[in-house]
Amino acid sequence: MSNPGNTPAKSNTFGVVSLVLGIVGVVGGIFIALIGVVAGIVGLVLGILARKRGGSRGTVLAGIILSVVAIVIGIIGYILVGVLRSQM
Repeated sequence: MSNPGNTPAKSNTFGVVSLVLGIVGVVGGIFIALIGVVAGIVGLVLGILARKRGGSRGTVLAGIILSVVAIVIGIIGYILVGVLRSQM
């Protein structure tokens, strides 16, 4: 049994949502920079909250890392769009 003493299992909802938003932000940020930045910021905030609540270390850490990568990809996308528009 992984749940001795009938104690309720810890919920890791914020960690999972952070991971999903990180993945969505990385993939979506490649095509639309705004998706990467928004999903990355929300995922990062939820990842930090999940870490403070003591969620699953691996899921939360992966969500935080992917969220930061999504923010960086979104910022790079904005820079590339700005450079390309100035060249026209």
